Amino acid sequence: MNEAQDQSEELTIDEIYKKYANKWVAIIVTERDKNLQPIKGKVVAVELDRYRLWQQTQEYNDLCIFYAGDPIYPLML
Repeated sequence: MNEAQDQSEELTIDEIYKKYANKWVAIIVTERDKNLQPIKGKVVAVELDRYRLWQQTQEYNDLCIFYAGDPIYPLML
């Protein structure tokens, strides 16, 4: 179910959250803020299942992987 068709498209993190809502996303970071947090990137893989996403991205060395939605499980802070 890989939805990352146009890998050359650079998107902001907000655009990625909207376009791939409630899915696991792997991006190549193209821009970071002053705290080195990703603010733009190129999507290389999208999946509902985090493990399948991980399997698809083994060839990349430096990726940012995140869930584009509210946490699935309660977080302990």
